[in-house]
Amino acid sequence: MGAQCKRLILGIGNPLRSDDAAGSIVARKLKRRGLTSIDAEFMPENYIGVIKRHKPEKIIIVDTCNMALTPGDMRTIPVDTIHRGMFTAHSMPLSEVIQKLQEITPNIMFIGIQPENIEVGGTVSDAVKRAIEQVVELINQENEDTIPML
Repeated sequence: MGAQCKRLILGIGNPLRSDDAAGSIVARKLKRRGLTSIDAEFMPENYIGVIKRHKPEKIIIVDTCNMALTPGDMRTIPVDTIHRGMFTAHSMPLSEVIQKLQEITPNIMFIGIQPENIEVGGTVSDAVKRAIEQVVELINQENEDTIPML
């Protein structure tokens, strides 16, 4: 794990909360395709050391995010606009995780997927399933930069 990797995908999500599982699902699918990918579930701060050992040139974070869009819509969100008070259903504020990741590389992309439902015990909605497949294909083909900016 000492060699530098070009891109590392960090999927964040709670598999017990319906559409909130999207980031984790993206990470698992990309790992099966051979990409350097971590399914951090809802504890991304626990993987900072692992990410550091990979020495990525670029970190791509994928998570659901309420952006007041149509369910399944995806956007890249500039990491400098993600502030401490921004809602997160995870254990550490996303802004703090990003700050720690920026010590590894300044090249960080955040891809948000608009959820339809994040209730406990539900399944991933069809709209978010389609978005997951689109994000997987775009990242796999190194076309994630084509996702519109929020």
